Amino acid sequence: MPSAEITPEMRAEAEEHIRDHALGEAERIGKLSRIREFVLGAQDGLLVPLGVVTGMAAAHPTRSLIIVAGLAEAVAGAIAMGSGSYLASEAEEKLYASEIKDEGQEIVDHFDREVAELAIVLEQEGLPKEQAEHVALGLAANPEVFLRTKVQKELGLSPDQGGAAFGDALVVGGTYLVAAIVPLWPYLIFSVHRALVASLVCTLAALFALGIVKGLVARMTLIKSGLQVAIVGSVSAGVGFAIGHVVTAISG
Repeated sequence: MPSAEITPEMRAEAEEHIRDHALGEAERIGKLSRIREFVLGAQDGLLVPLGVVTGMAAAHPTRSLIIVAGLAEAVAGAIAMGSGSYLASEAEEKLYASEIKDEGQEIVDHFDREVAELAIVLEQEGLPKEQAEHVALGLAANPEVFLRTKVQKELGLSPDQGGAAFGDALVVGGTYLVAAIVPLWPYLIFSVHRALVASLVCTLAALFALGIVKGLVARMTLIKSGLQVAIVGSVSAGVGFAIGHVVTAISG
């Protein structure tokens, strides 16, 4: 059973926990959530250039043509991925801001109804009717707290979220460009045949490692996660190689 009241000792312990743990947890989770952008950029940065250079190698062009095609794709892909991530995140942030603004206006225009709505939501979550109404009225006494609670309970949004569009774009675009080096570098050193083998081996190993990182962060089975990402890379390379052969056969 919960205590009948919050004692000074309980409050002091809670304040210490918030200061030492809870606030840091929110920051840590926010950083971990960026793994989505990292995995997206790295996976595409490995897969797409791999498909391009593998397809080019199957068509038997000169090594310089493969390098130019791979570098062009890497730069264009990084720009496209970064700008696409920025535009998507910015649109999402504007939508959230608009929803929060509309909710605030509803509170101004229909205050009593909004208080009653929050009481109903709290009641549906398990609070007794009288207690739900008491809590809703208490929150309504502070407009800022009331809006935050309404936004969280009814819209499922956080008033503090947003502002990450530019950072997300940098992570996606930058990771894509760096990852693209893996399937491309062998063509700068070896003959086309040797480079093809080295590119495949290095890229599949990098994809497996990326899957391991993804598994660590998402708390998935590490080997399974690594194999999943590596298998996707194998399919991409196979498709690229097949397309190169088909195009060569048709054009020849």
